[in-house]
Amino acid sequence: MNGIPAFMEFVSATQINCQVPDGVGTGNVSVTVVTAANGTSDPFIVSAAARVPGLLAPASFNVGGKQYVAAILPDQTFVGPIGLVAGAAFRPAAPGDRVLLFAVGFGTTSPPTPAGQIASQLTALPNVDVRFGNVPAVVEYAGAAGSYVGLYQFNVVVPSGVSGDVPLTVNVDGVPLSQQLWITLN
Repeated sequence: MNGIPAFMEFVSATQINCQVPDGVGTGNVSVTVVTAANGTSDPFIVSAAARVPGLLAPASFNVGGKQYVAAILPDQTFVGPIGLVAGAAFRPAAPGDRVLLFAVGFGTTSPPTPAGQIASQLTALPNVDVRFGNVPAVVEYAGAAGSYVGLYQFNVVVPSGVSGDVPLTVNVDGVPLSQQLWITLN
């Protein structure tokens, strides 16, 4: 990417999962794919930004036109309507419950973790705002997830004053999710 090698996580005949390397910049970025056997691909252009945030929300969590976030409670139960996905335990979250969210694309943390490296210390994301409906939540931790490359973790306390299926929004340093996500609360 702009001549800088990317950290490769997964490669198949039809898909490449990689982490954008540090120093690429923002705007148009030239990408080439290099293979030992076939040489180098023609360059193609992608748009890079400092933050392109997204929360974990598997396609199987999309029911009735609502895309539910993959929020996890301390007992490893998913937050959502009971029976959302066959064979998985779900329940609505209650006020005061702590939920765990995982994400990608939230950008630089403080202190920064270099691209392609596992976070070896606690980090922080700047100016994190998580809302259940329009009600702000307490964010106990927002930063790199330990033992992973390029994965972020949010530890969030469910606020009181909101119930049912509600929109979940997250902004980091003024950059919102582009996803429309739902979470189920008691």
